[in-house]
Amino acid sequence: MLSLQPLRGALGRQATGLRAAVSTMHRFRDELAPHRRRLGLATLASLGYTLCELAAPWPLKLILDNVVKGKPLVTPWPGLDRLLGQGQSLLALAVLSLLVLAGLRGMLYYARNVLTSRVGQDLVMQVRRRLFAHMQRLSLSFHHHQRTGDLLIRLTGDIILLRDLVVSSLLSLVSEALVLLGYAAVMLVLSWKLALATLGVIPAMFVLVSLYTSQIRQATRSQRKREGALAARTYQVLAGIQVVKLFAREDDEDEQLRQLTQRSLKSGLKTTRLEARMNRDIELSIAVASALALWIGAGQVMQGLLTSGELVVFVFYMRGFYRPLRRISQVAERASKAATCVERIVEILDLDSDVPDGVERPPRLKGGLEIDLDGHAYRSGVPVLGRMRLEVAPGRKLALVGESGAGKSTLLSFIPRLQDPSDGRVRIDGHDVRRFRLAELRQQISVVPQDALLFGGTIRENIAYGKPDASEAEIEAAARAAQAHGFIQALSEGYDSRVGERGVTLSGGQRQRIAIARAIIKDAPIVLLDEPASGLDAVSEARVLAALDRLMRGRTAVIIAHRLETVRRADEIVVLKAGQVVDRGRHEALLERCDYYRELCRRAATREGVRRPTADIGGRA
Repeated sequence: MLSLQPLRGALGRQATGLRAAVSTMHRFRDELAPHRRRLGLATLASLGYTLCELAAPWPLKLILDNVVKGKPLVTPWPGLDRLLGQGQSLLALAVLSLLVLAGLRGMLYYARNVLTSRVGQDLVMQVRRRLFAHMQRLSLSFHHHQRTGDLLIRLTGDIILLRDLVVSSLLSLVSEALVLLGYAAVMLVLSWKLALATLGVIPAMFVLVSLYTSQIRQATRSQRKREGALAARTYQVLAGIQVVKLFAREDDEDEQLRQLTQRSLKSGLKTTRLEARMNRDIELSIAVASALALWIGAGQVMQGLLTSGELVVFVFYMRGFYRPLRRISQVAERASKAATCVERIVEILDLDSDVPDGVERPPRLKGGLEIDLDGHAYRSGVPVLGRMRLEVAPGRKLALVGESGAGKSTLLSFIPRLQDPSDGRVRIDGHDVRRFRLAELRQQISVVPQDALLFGGTIRENIAYGKPDASEAEIEAAARAAQAHGFIQALSEGYDSRVGERGVTLSGGQRQRIAIARAIIKDAPIVLLDEPASGLDAVSEARVLAALDRLMRGRTAVIIAHRLETVRRADEIVVLKAGQVVDRGRHEALLERCDYYRELCRRAATREGVRRPTADIGGRA
């Protein structure tokens, strides 16, 4: 006896897939809500298209049975047969009906596709904006553990497939289901024996689609993962092209890209093979059912149980019935791919930042800082910082020095809440910073990093990044204060000169002074400097230091520095070693009493040699 277990399993998987699609629509209901009218009109267009499809073969029956063979036209409504006429008039009416139905089908098909395409494009735009906004608001720890290329794939390719699942797939499923039901009903009325032969292929197709869908989904997941790795590596190479060239690693990067491409291609070919096998098996099932139905139908015509016109109508419906079945299998195939991509999108959207936003609007801050730690450890549990308490009065300057890994950058990141201490708190003017809204807190903090990242665009746009509504006068004043106005004016297009991606068309000192101008125009009461003069030549360093003096004037400043010129400007220096405070005080006092601080200065002087009489103090955290 034939077991029904495979069919039950197939139906169960199909139901699970449908629930997943409906769940996806519910998940993105806010994005779909404004498009209810368009979706409703698209559904009506699909219904009208279905009715036209159902009516399409009947003019052929009239031509074959009532025009060619001369069989009298019999209608259920008295007098309608006389109104429709016979012979040439009936032929003209049938041909006109074919043209009208074809025209209506074309218009309804066009309307449905345009409406669904509009909804799909809007959905892509809205979800992409939502995903991008969410990514930006996740903490730095998330971005440190994610590959940029993979995030780009989620923002581009994965969202396109989301459109296929939520709009194209589900609406196609509704439309094709309506066609199937209509065809099945008419075929059962015409000949239940032929209908059973035709409909017998459905269980086999359910089983085939379900068996292949799970395999296609796994293959697609692997393919998308490898495409993300490929995009990530490509981004890294292009972003670090200078390093690649300096180390002459072009051939090695070519080979690595070839290997990654080959792996992605292998996964893609596996998906293609599975899809081809599924379509092959579906076509074979349809061919067997079609042959059986034609065998039975021809016999019924010879026995006089069916007319030639009725057989033609049935064959038309049979061919039409299998067409939506094929489309449904294709929808299942696309939905299987799209579901995997939706999982990757939802995976990001479901993440909560480990730096939750506050609820209070901060007042205009004066800049009094308190960092009170009982310790700090990352998620891995490895301790980074020990117990310490640091205070900076408003308008004062605190310098952090120490070797690489001492915890300087981690301490600095607590102030604008790029991350929160695992055990402790940070206060500004006596307020716990976790109470403040992140965006409004960060508006009152200016940062000048070691690597002055500039965006592709004009110099004016990069300076105004710190204050988008800044006037021309404010932009120029900030540039003058940052010692940047002179070299900007010397450029061919002045402030409208384009700096190139990451500011590669400018020197390191020029980029740093634009970054300082960006911080100056913000006019924030707190300034954070993360080795702002590192890696510069003597002339550039002098100009940057002069610009930093203007930036820090009257503001609270916390400085990570390894230049004595910068450290000497601090009101207090905190010496860190392995996450612990070794000593604190002014430069001269520390030189006298702190052996570790003297050692840092000695090493720095050795590294600098005779180029400069002063030198570095430690490295980056």
